[in-house]
Amino acid sequence: MADYYIRTPDREESRGPFDSSQLLTLAEAGQITENTLYYDETKEEWIPIALNERLQKDVFPQREKLSLKVHQTPEEQADPETESAPVEQEGLNVEAMLAAAEADTEETRHLKKKDKSFQKAAALSSSGIGLMMLLSAVFLLMPHLSVVNQAFSEEAHSTVFNYPFILIGLFDFLMAAFLFLAVTEVYPLLRGRGMLTFGFGIYLGWSLGDPIIMAASAAGGFGIFYATITQSYSTMLLSMLLGIGGNGILAYLAMVGRFSEFFDGVHFNIITSG
Repeated sequence: MADYYIRTPDREESRGPFDSSQLLTLAEAGQITENTLYYDETKEEWIPIALNERLQKDVFPQREKLSLKVHQTPEEQADPETESAPVEQEGLNVEAMLAAAEADTEETRHLKKKDKSFQKAAALSSSGIGLMMLLSAVFLLMPHLSVVNQAFSEEAHSTVFNYPFILIGLFDFLMAAFLFLAVTEVYPLLRGRGMLTFGFGIYLGWSLGDPIIMAASAAGGFGIFYATITQSYSTMLLSMLLGIGGNGILAYLAMVGRFSEFFDGVHFNIITSG
């Protein structure tokens, strides 16, 4: 029988582990509701009991309300302790169960630590990856500033589409804007983008004979990719260090003109100014 950790939506402290029969007892005592959260180890997140159909049926079964009249002797009717004993006993059982679940066991400490790590990683991810993408945009757009200035001065704006890395740089800038707004739905796109930085950057460093560019590109691409999938705070910090550091080095090298000669030769003549 599966064990469950539970908590209320407005608190971070969890209780457990409970099996479904213990959760049923808590529900009957009014200690939990269908909105109470339980920890789903498969999805690694807290989910309301109401969203788990099987668990909801086990803990909150639909019962017909029946009213039974039981004949009592005059002695039983006159003895208030007889009536209150079952209720008091049930209350004691629930209190004892909760007290045991509140114990600071190794399992509860591990779960709390894991959940706290996940929350800290999630809070850091979007802004950190957004900074990576902004630095990547600088790396790709800086070598093309003269091209962009010429296109706007000659009012031939469409000619910028002849330069594929301008388009990728604009894409990176757009992704950075989304991430600073905490739009995490773009994460699947960023995984592919991270691998592009990894592969293309290593090729670029090899063609220019520069191991620093190769290392920075590998770090930058890996940082972007792994920051979108990790749920551990410590691993997220490592991804931030690699991603921001790698893309920051590439951006700096672009600002000092390290890539000008390479990017000048990467363009098409599909769209003309005429």
